[in-house]
Amino acid sequence: MEILLNGNPLEIEGVDGNATVKELVQSVEEALKGSERTIVDIILDGKWYSPDDDMETIGNLKLVSFNKVELGAATAKEMVIEGFKDAAEGLSYIENLSGDISSELRLGRIKSAMAEYVKFVDGIEWLLAMFNNADRAFAANMAESSMEMERINLLKRLKEQMASIEIAQTQENWVEVADILEYEFSDIFIDIRNFVAKLLNC
Repeated sequence: MEILLNGNPLEIEGVDGNATVKELVQSVEEALKGSERTIVDIILDGKWYSPDDDMETIGNLKLVSFNKVELGAATAKEMVIEGFKDAAEGLSYIENLSGDISSELRLGRIKSAMAEYVKFVDGIEWLLAMFNNADRAFAANMAESSMEMERINLLKRLKEQMASIEIAQTQENWVEVADILEYEFSDIFIDIRNFVAKLLNC
């Protein structure tokens, strides 16, 4: 059995194959105290689990049950930076959803459009969280430029357009919802891409 932390072999006193996944994670987090890092990934024989959401399922499993146990640890800052590095792929997904929902609404397929809209809302919430946390990783960079104002402005625009969609939905004005998704959000997404590119190159 192999146990790795951020790709490096890991040995913790008192933890052997008979220990559970939960005991391993607790021991590692105890050892990480003071480093500002916490466990963010658990990979058991190649399958990824969340330390926050999946511990109830995997916590009591014995380490000896697996050939390879991998843990990933990161600081809040590192997590935010990685999130922004993945932003291009995430943005493409949200943009495609936006276009698909708009097309469905224009064809009168309200039910299928609203089923996709739930995924769109999740994507926007991810973007809002990213931008809310950006100052934790890039505060110094943004303080020395106009980027903090850009960040605040993008957050404001995202929230405003989501509020506009909510009003249009309440009124069952599906053409308005389609227009917002197709035109307003396309401009916002372009500006977000430009902002992320500048932020990562600071």
